[in-house]
Amino acid sequence: MATGGYYSDRSIERVRSSTDIVSVIGRYVSLKRAGRSIKGLCPFHREKTPSFFVSPERQMYHCFGCGAGGDVFSFLMNYLNFSFSEAVEELAAEAAVTLEKTGGDSTRTDIFREILAESQSFYRSRLRGREGESARRYLLSRSLSEETVDLLGIGWAPEGGVLSAHLRGRGYSESQLVEAGVALVSTRGSGTYDRFRGRVLFPISDRRGRVISFGGRLLDGAGSNAPKYLNGPDSPIYRKGDYLYGYREAAAAARDLDMIILVEGYFDHARLVAKGFACTVATCGTALTPAQARQIGGLASSVFICYDGDGAGKRASVKAAEVLLQQGYLPRIMAVPDQLDPDDFLRDRPDEAVLELAGAARDPIRFALGLLDGWSMVKGTQKKVKVVQRLAGIASCATEPIIRETLLKIISEETGYSIETLELELREKEKETGRQPESPGDASGLGRWDTSLLAGVLLSPEGLSDPLIEFLESGDLRSGRASEILSEIKRQAESGLSEFQLSRLNEPERTICAMILSVHPERTAPEDHLRLRNAVEKSRLQRERKRLREIQRSGGAEAADDLRRRISEIEDKIKNM
Repeated sequence: MATGGYYSDRSIERVRSSTDIVSVIGRYVSLKRAGRSIKGLCPFHREKTPSFFVSPERQMYHCFGCGAGGDVFSFLMNYLNFSFSEAVEELAAEAAVTLEKTGGDSTRTDIFREILAESQSFYRSRLRGREGESARRYLLSRSLSEETVDLLGIGWAPEGGVLSAHLRGRGYSESQLVEAGVALVSTRGSGTYDRFRGRVLFPISDRRGRVISFGGRLLDGAGSNAPKYLNGPDSPIYRKGDYLYGYREAAAAARDLDMIILVEGYFDHARLVAKGFACTVATCGTALTPAQARQIGGLASSVFICYDGDGAGKRASVKAAEVLLQQGYLPRIMAVPDQLDPDDFLRDRPDEAVLELAGAARDPIRFALGLLDGWSMVKGTQKKVKVVQRLAGIASCATEPIIRETLLKIISEETGYSIETLELELREKEKETGRQPESPGDASGLGRWDTSLLAGVLLSPEGLSDPLIEFLESGDLRSGRASEILSEIKRQAESGLSEFQLSRLNEPERTICAMILSVHPERTAPEDHLRLRNAVEKSRLQRERKRLREIQRSGGAEAADDLRRRISEIEDKIKNM
């Protein structure tokens, strides 16, 4: 029922109380005040009318359309694919809260982080040493200065199994090295060997700057049949689709410049950083994922895509733009000249060349048309209908109404088709893909009785010290799910917490509680408290009366007169309540 703890409850509560949920969600969702709550278009499903509400008083969010809901931790978990620990760490860093660990699974993940940190130190020292001479020459041939190499923490993985031997000498087991992603199990016998060999290595860090994986590149002319680039595998501390290379440094720079640049390659990233644009991130060997797109969009209002200038790179640029549109952002695409990648193009040009690329960047519609050399090249051909349909497909990815309308106007201006015709095409597209706005529904599945009792406890001004929590029993609730929620409330009260923590619940219980807190705007008043207690006592009497009547009808062993007396006493109590 409850999620396992990596940090102490006291630490988590300090982080939660130091964080404003409206400020956090407002980085990713356009919010407007609506009475005591704040509303916006739900980031978890497509909708035209806002049904996503954030309560500053409750520090909760809930969508009446799709049922998504929770606290600030669950928002980061659901929206950015953070683990619970990552969400706590991210917000703790912002609030300058020191986290206390509880042990348990933290020991295992800490070992993996230690292995990656030691590996990074090892690779860096090998680049500086005699065996790294060929790697240093290679980096110099790529026009990367020693300053940039040091800034990015670039290292060198020599041939052989030197890293594995080094780490085993530090007391780590072979199975730990394999699970951490730095070694592979030998297929020719027993033992392990280094995953990265003869490669320049780029360390991939988490959002706190801790190394969690590597990306490696073979030296030119290495004469190997191995792939040019090799990325680390997913591990207990790394999921490549959830992380962006260079995110931590880019987050700070993006706030200053109000722009973020997305590239595909490690050397493209290094080139832009060397040109003074630390506001650059790269995917880690995968196509852009929704989780990565949401992280990018939350960093700055201006999002740029800067992929390779060949056909594959241009098509990938449009695909990445579609992912960003789906997450509510309107990117612009930098047009790198044909057959060049950003690193090649910018290497011998002045720093201002980056700003020139940004200034000439196009929206996804005009960029896509540019791949065909403009509308004039197709308007007189049979391809024009398919081209407009493809452009409409790009616009249909936009979940923000204003962005969608902007893209439709661009299509209309470029092609001459009316907005009405294009909107009709969009509706057809949505029917084909099934991306229809979702209709509101009941996210809880609880009856009014259970909802009222849980609301009375969750909204108590006394928090988890409310005597009603101890008074209630699981049998007082009418659904198993509500009973599970009550059990978790009791567990948290017994652990000494003062306020209920939604983040310790699993789904769907977390969503149910978020909905209850969103629907009930007021704290439980003393008269409501008394009313709920009387209602529970009455319900208990009614259940007991029902049980006795069933015994009476079945001709049970209990004396008939005694049963009638007890039933009569219960009925008198009920009448007097």
